[in-house]
Amino acid sequence: MDRFAVRFSYLLPIEGEAIADGVVVVENGEIKAVGRWGEVDVNGYNVIDTRPSIGLPTLVNTHTHTAMVAYRGLADDLPLFKWLQEYIWPAEGKTVSPEMVRLAYRLAIAEMVSGGTGAINDMYFFQEVAAEVMEEIGFRGVLAEGLIDFPTPSFKVPEEGVRRVREQMALNGKFRYVRFGVALHAPYSCSPDLLREGYALAKENRVPLHMHVAETEDEVRQITERYGKRPVEYLNSMGLFDGVHFVAAHSVHVSDKERAIYREKGVKVAHDPESNMKLASGVAPVPDYLNDGITVGLATDGAASNNDLDMFSEMRSTALLHKVVRMDPTVMDARTVVEMATLGGAKVLGMDSLIGSIVPGKRADFIAVSLDRPHLQPVYDPYSHLVYAARSGDVEWVFIDGRPLKKEGGLTFIEDGEIREIGERLKEMVLKALKG
Repeated sequence: MDRFAVRFSYLLPIEGEAIADGVVVVENGEIKAVGRWGEVDVNGYNVIDTRPSIGLPTLVNTHTHTAMVAYRGLADDLPLFKWLQEYIWPAEGKTVSPEMVRLAYRLAIAEMVSGGTGAINDMYFFQEVAAEVMEEIGFRGVLAEGLIDFPTPSFKVPEEGVRRVREQMALNGKFRYVRFGVALHAPYSCSPDLLREGYALAKENRVPLHMHVAETEDEVRQITERYGKRPVEYLNSMGLFDGVHFVAAHSVHVSDKERAIYREKGVKVAHDPESNMKLASGVAPVPDYLNDGITVGLATDGAASNNDLDMFSEMRSTALLHKVVRMDPTVMDARTVVEMATLGGAKVLGMDSLIGSIVPGKRADFIAVSLDRPHLQPVYDPYSHLVYAARSGDVEWVFIDGRPLKKEGGLTFIEDGEIREIGERLKEMVLKALKG
């Protein structure tokens, strides 16, 4: 499909107003023209008519641990530190391997593409294996090995982890869809020396630096007791925000002073409302971030703490959660939330020159959401429909780089029965390791 056009009932370019009866023209994976049907020349192009539908850019998941789909439902209804230290970290230590990562990424990408997600910002292990899977499928993302003070499945000491990240950095430019970044797990789990090394790697290689920051009140207490500063103040005192593309995941417990630091330093925020609710971590001050001009994208976190990778669900949760917390039905309006899930997310990943909006010159990464559903009729406002009424299962088409990874409701890159087989294999691997 080198030359084609896609027609929608409503097209949301994100940069610009909604277009009724809109069309996108694609050549060789690039958006060539956008406009109203009848006003854009489609002669010589194969026309895909997705109507009745809403067209919008692919969704961007700005913070996740993709391979953790293997632990979906393994340890639920627990506080963060108990969940991590007593269940997840021990399980990962016994089960994570290149084989497990390869299987888990295929399953997770199938889930994400099914729901219209086309790019991720990921922190996990054996990321060179993840890159191979993503390249094979044609799925975008920034991948980073999670650096931490403790032994992990991919390295025993932090120095080995740093060497592994350096090796991954050397691969940048060799992949079409994947870029390697740097991930420091959190202020409480990384020594000052490891924080400095990770920062230096990100700055030297001009890649995003990704970290959990101020996720829980316990974290704030630990860091304040240890260093005499709150997490954001502590990281800023070390210069970790200077001259790098810093992505702060969660950022729930951030003071006004710390928010000013984010604004001054250009820190990007990944908002994970459902994971934060499930782990009772709190509610991030997202309306304040947006009012301050801080870039915010939406995220699912890993499927072990969510328990899915559904960005439509995150959009709805984002809009409703902040309304009730602020007792203001006007905050986090539908258009703002859709923009956070698309162009905002692309900005968080540093990929907004390529994706995040449907404009000529960008890559042809967009989706079609079917309106041929009882819960999506009648239509008054397409933005409102996407946030408050649509579901991930309503996504009928997903194009990445002009390639249909989902076509008329079916995935094009995975065989019938493979999803169930992968799920059963992952469960077998996890249970066998935990029993041993």
